[in-house]
Amino acid sequence: MSIVLSNWVRISDEVTADPDYFVTAARPNTSATMAQTSLAAAHNGGGRNVTVTTTGSGDGGKTATITGTDTDGAAQTEVITLAGSATAVAGTKIFLTVTAVEMSSQPAANITVGFGGVAGSKIGGGGVFGSFRTTSGAAAGTCSFRTGGTAGTVICTDTSSGTAGANNGQVSAYGTGARLVNGMYVTYDVGDFTQIVVFYAG
Repeated sequence: MSIVLSNWVRISDEVTADPDYFVTAARPNTSATMAQTSLAAAHNGGGRNVTVTTTGSGDGGKTATITGTDTDGAAQTEVITLAGSATAVAGTKIFLTVTAVEMSSQPAANITVGFGGVAGSKIGGGGVFGSFRTTSGAAAGTCSFRTGGTAGTVICTDTSSGTAGANNGQVSAYGTGARLVNGMYVTYDVGDFTQIVVFYAG
């Protein structure tokens, strides 16, 4: 018996990283003043990793505790340790919202908090993971299809060519045996893929 792939979803987020989207330049003693708490509509419902950027020296070892929600809408936190020089430190968790940033102690110089270039999206529950098709961005990289969350188990991957606009052929995913009872998640770098289309049987 054949399975009809009656459902599909397009994932696309080409918004470039924004280092001060959530918190603009400041030296918060405890709680930072939030400029934004959720990502804009241009992210198409997906989330991003969080970055904390220092502008001077003397802050190495201090921490910023990021509080918000993941792509399921569940509460999550991540502790990001600041660098001892003027640089950005990227978190690894994917946040849909960032509702608070708490500093362990006041930074010596201004910091900003924004989002990085790692994106993650959830595909709705139900059905069987059938196939996918991707379009490359300007850089070569890998997207990961996961179960159990944006940091969950990788069930298959795809690699972009680095030629912007190049389409990969449709790839069968039946061999993964994945059923989307609790949803599936896709993570990727926004510079590597302009779109990811997932087909599944409902």
